[in-house]
Amino acid sequence: MVIVAREQASARSFWRRWSGPFLLGVALCGLAGCATRAWNTRIKPVGIEDRYEFNTRFPHVPRDTFVVLAFSGGGTRAAAFSYGVLEKLRDTEVPSGGQPTRLLDLVDVITSVSGGSYTAAYYGLFGDRIFHDFPSRFLYRNWQGELLRLLRRPDHLLSISSRHYNRSDLVAAYLNHTLLDGKTFADISLAGLPMVILNASDLNNATTFSFIQQQFDFLCSDLSTYPVANAVIASAAVPGPFAPIALRNYSDCPQRHQPWVAQSLAHDDLLSRRYAVALALSRYDDPTQMPILRLVDGGVTDNLGVRGSMMSPVAQYGNVPDMAGAFTPEQLRRVRHVLVIVANAQVYAPYPWSEQGRAPRLTDTLRASFDASLGILNNETAALAKSGFLMWAEHVSAMRAPGAPQVDVNFAVLTFNQIKDPAERQRFNAMPTTFHLQPNQVDALRALAGHLLTQAPEFQNFLRELRDEPSASANPSATSVAQPAGVGQQ
Repeated sequence: MVIVAREQASARSFWRRWSGPFLLGVALCGLAGCATRAWNTRIKPVGIEDRYEFNTRFPHVPRDTFVVLAFSGGGTRAAAFSYGVLEKLRDTEVPSGGQPTRLLDLVDVITSVSGGSYTAAYYGLFGDRIFHDFPSRFLYRNWQGELLRLLRRPDHLLSISSRHYNRSDLVAAYLNHTLLDGKTFADISLAGLPMVILNASDLNNATTFSFIQQQFDFLCSDLSTYPVANAVIASAAVPGPFAPIALRNYSDCPQRHQPWVAQSLAHDDLLSRRYAVALALSRYDDPTQMPILRLVDGGVTDNLGVRGSMMSPVAQYGNVPDMAGAFTPEQLRRVRHVLVIVANAQVYAPYPWSEQGRAPRLTDTLRASFDASLGILNNETAALAKSGFLMWAEHVSAMRAPGAPQVDVNFAVLTFNQIKDPAERQRFNAMPTTFHLQPNQVDALRALAGHLLTQAPEFQNFLRELRDEPSASANPSATSVAQPAGVGQQ
């Protein structure tokens, strides 16, 4: 009996000592089991009204203006800079249909990458609510600190140890709950708000991946049920700190087989952009060879977003010269005044190792190499995007009757390099690419965006045209570009 009593006492002592950790472990494992990836769903026979594309989201009846905004990457710096552009357009009044109208209400498309995608998605979902609560809910918030605390929680560490759930899935779920209110692509760009195109990079194919239904068609997948938060995180998933966001590539469906892809592969020049895009899309055809797509930061392939989406053969059903995905024939006949605003929040900060004359470490070398590639890519992307829009304008104008109004494109790129004062320019270039800035830095970025837009000649020219001032005559060279047949190759 004594032995039995001792054993019972020992058992009770053991249980008192280990029951807490045991129950905690059970609870954590339960939480880990509940943490599941938000997969994209298989495409289903749906009406045209359910597809997230220009046909269902283009926000207006035919008019003579076409306004596109492109928001770059750069963490909170980019989010605040692009937010300042929205504020300036909200406060700028122009005539439209005989009535004074906010220029913001004439924006047709917002295309974005990485940090800029937070601003774009929020406006596309909530409209003017962005001016009431987005600064407090995101811009002034230590989002980066919250994410680090999120990843340190024991239950979350167990969750992301799964093969089918990673740290980007965890962050997307947090963003979905705390900022974007559980919204899906069925909820975005409604009620006259601009068509928002969030852009990531397809790591499998080294190409831009745009969150539009035309892109999801090639995966035989339905975009309308997909969380907007997951698309934002895919757009901002910097390789290394973030893991790739995964999408399923489903078995065959009619939407996957689009005539322009086969036509391009058979007849287009091997160096043309349409051929390169068609070749990448054709690799989705066999899901057994590519069952899962891995998406990372859109800046890897296009840190401005404007060329990879608006001028993409995917968005335009292979017909970029007519922007066939965006415009009906009637809209194409009406358009005259085009404004493209690229908010480029790229910085050009000096490296300490360079200033000190010492050899860079491995991490320094990798960062400088990445910055060099990104800088060249941004410059080339902006130049090619502008050329593409100008050639599109010439193509459309050439189809009109002699004497008919021509399409005039005003393409404005806002960068910190346009800051005239060297000390002020250095201050902005020193702002880090993080998701935590000081409130005064956020305010400075918001004000800077409005200031740079105000002084942009292209912006002023566009306003003069709309206000019918005599001095609003377009620059003759603005829409005169040689070789209009090359539009489809941009």
